[in-house]
Amino acid sequence: MDVPFELHIALRYLLAKRKQAFISVISLISTLGVSVGVMAVIIALAVMTGLQQELRDRILGSNAHVYVFKTNGIADYHAEVDKLLKVPHVVGAAPAINGKALISAARSEQFITVKGIDPALEPTVTDIGRAMQQGSLDALRAPNPDALDAILLGKDLAAQLGVGSRRWA
Repeated sequence: MDVPFELHIALRYLLAKRKQAFISVISLISTLGVSVGVMAVIIALAVMTGLQQELRDRILGSNAHVYVFKTNGIADYHAEVDKLLKVPHVVGAAPAINGKALISAARSEQFITVKGIDPALEPTVTDIGRAMQQGSLDALRAPNPDALDAILLGKDLAAQLGVGSRRWA
């Protein structure tokens, strides 16, 4: 039987004779140690790669990839959205406005950052609608012009304020 040289050396040290049984035990322990170490490195790399991908998806999914600002604001955002959608490789555009506010409910008051969005266009630029656990972006659409504006709260802020779905804050 013709055995490759590497396999011959490995078998010689792993399957030692009775006189050399101690060497065989040491070889077995060393082999197991190296195997466990390599397995740990592979698992750690797999977990970190998955975590990195998950973080990237969450961060990029909840924010637009590009923001367009003008010093004095954008007066006619419809025209700007149309212009941006004509740019090659742009798959979506939506207006947004950011600001600071104070929100109060029965339990407490909190300073918050408010992002005003167009619920019809927002799904073209972020995954926020799919990430919602309760409600939907459709809840932001006013049923009539006289209706109060709606707001979406994160679960931690809602818990601090003591409000739930379809409650007033």
